[in-house]
Amino acid sequence: MIRIGLLGAGMMGATHIGGIRANKATDAKYVGVCDIDEAKRNEFADKYGIKSYASFDEMIADEQIDMVDLSLPSHLHELFCIKIVEAKKHVFVEKPIAFELDAAQRMIDAAKANGVRLMVGQVIRFWPQYAKIKQMYDEGVFGEFKGVSCSRLGQMPTWGEWYKDPKKSGETLMNLTLHDIDFLHYLLGKPSSVYSAGVKDEMDNYNDVMNAFTFANGTNALVDGSLSMTPGYPFTMHFRGAGTKATVEFVYKAGENIGAGATTSFVLYEEGKEPQDIAFDEYDGYGREIEYFAQCIESGAETSEVTSESVLTVLASVIAAKKSLADNKVHEL
Repeated sequence: MIRIGLLGAGMMGATHIGGIRANKATDAKYVGVCDIDEAKRNEFADKYGIKSYASFDEMIADEQIDMVDLSLPSHLHELFCIKIVEAKKHVFVEKPIAFELDAAQRMIDAAKANGVRLMVGQVIRFWPQYAKIKQMYDEGVFGEFKGVSCSRLGQMPTWGEWYKDPKKSGETLMNLTLHDIDFLHYLLGKPSSVYSAGVKDEMDNYNDVMNAFTFANGTNALVDGSLSMTPGYPFTMHFRGAGTKATVEFVYKAGENIGAGATTSFVLYEEGKEPQDIAFDEYDGYGREIEYFAQCIESGAETSEVTSESVLTVLASVIAAKKSLADNKVHEL
């Protein structure tokens, strides 16, 4: 079993450990937590029955820790990732890996140089309904997609002030819409071009962004992301793929953020047939991605579901979308 130390006792850290426990994972176990906020760290440790590390150095020096879950604010990923891998610990990095390709490559290279593994938490590849869409597409159920529409809409998170600072969060494209862009890469391959348009808020964030991607296979995809929906609007995920054989639509609506009480609709539309609810395996996607990484570490297998190469390709597409926002031009990829 891979023993995990959690760096960051915030919302994502709680989501990760909660996912592992919800899935009753047998390949991964959280054993400790470290956070700069002592009271928050100790409260977290008490809640989950794990060790509270007084410092980052104490945690990475502990031989009981095999892997570190890096769930700090996004702008701190490179700094702490390098320190973790230099301590010969495997590292799971919450998305986005970094804001720039050079930084991401340094992190990947450092892990390889130190003989440890790195995986990025691009969780939608492990989300039950999205994973089912990928399976059905690969099996030819939908035929070829003529067009795809994705959206991820909500309010600015209240669980971290850093999220409002574009220099720390990377804005909506890096920290929200990246999920949908990543899934489209996973589903359709590398896009050939992107055009993006958006609106800035009072903190100079592009927090309402619409992206039009064209993929090498000819599919067009619209990706809509917002973190400035009207208060009371439910956090929403949506995927619709109109294929030559069938159309699939997935809709998820929660509260202010992802969590308990969400409602979902997952339907297949085929010509000449009644709409059909799609059956899928139910599990926690956050827990699944971390357990998957632990299994790869123990077996020595490659993380084929989320390779470093795919992470860099997705990041390049997000960066191209940000450039399109700035210059109002189509960017080739």
